[in-house]
Amino acid sequence: MTQARRAAVLDTSAIVEAKHAIAAERQWEFFERLKDRVLDGQVYFPRAVRNELRQERFHDTPETWALNVYEHMDHTYEPGEDAIAEVMRRAENVVEEDAEGEPADPYVLAQALEFHRRGLDVVIVTEDRVNRMPIKIDMRMACDQLGIAWITLEAYMAEIGFGP
Repeated sequence: MTQARRAAVLDTSAIVEAKHAIAAERQWEFFERLKDRVLDGQVYFPRAVRNELRQERFHDTPETWALNVYEHMDHTYEPGEDAIAEVMRRAENVVEEDAEGEPADPYVLAQALEFHRRGLDVVIVTEDRVNRMPIKIDMRMACDQLGIAWITLEAYMAEIGFGP
């Protein structure tokens, strides 16, 4: 894949943050552009992200988009148990010991690892910036530990030509 065609794996924070980063009147335009990229095999998120978004109390545009577009996603790269185990071995504190439910972060990282193992160019789009070391590391640090590229939502929007 070329730089313009690399796979982007969205984490929950990037999807949710879109409602703050993008003016309400432009959000649907942004998510329609993302849907096109899903259909073209350039945007992914694992089932665990969809499940986290289902738990949101209020479903705004980002959550509604993700819940609806998930059925159109190519599930070839849904992370396998070996990739998840590798994430938890190499970046175990991406999940707090007493975390409730099933946090999506390891699955996002594992999905990106699946792409990487197949020799594809991949980047994780994340807004997770809360480091509480040594209890919990943020996605950026986990990506760095695993050798996976990451960018912010703002940088990803610029990459796909979606300006403010």
